Amino acid sequence: MKMFLSYSTPDLGLVSRIAKYLEPLGEVFYWDKDKPVGKESWPTIFKWIDQADVVLALITGNTLYRAMAVGNEIGRAKAKGKSIIPLVAHDVLEGDLGCLQGIIHEKIDLYDPGPAMQRLEQPLIARKKEIQTAFLVMTAIGLLGLFWLLSKE
Repeated sequence: MKMFLSYSTPDLGLVSRIAKYLEPLGEVFYWDKDKPVGKESWPTIFKWIDQADVVLALITGNTLYRAMAVGNEIGRAKAKGKSIIPLVAHDVLEGDLGCLQGIIHEKIDLYDPGPAMQRLEQPLIARKKEIQTAFLVMTAIGLLGLFWLLSKE
């Protein structure tokens, strides 16, 4: 499973800790870890979002203060129909969630993200299994179609 983390740069320390919780479930992409030197940022970020199975958005006071990039990333994820999981700091009000308002979110303690990440573990594992099952079904259908075509010769 591929996951993209959207965040505000001042929250990088927390993002690194969150990524460590997520890594056993699949690939985790975020700008400060994966940025390719010499490449344009937005095409790279949009590629990661397009390839992601899940987009996690860390929403803190820092995000609210400087939310342009996160807003662009969430807009792209929504446009591509991605599963979005907002990780919302306890001090962020529901009314401040903007384009994420109405999406069920997980409250996260900025100093101890472990409990929130543990609560997300089972839903993320379930999502990973859904993706694997869909891949197997599509592969089986493709193989059946190939066998059918070969049998016609």
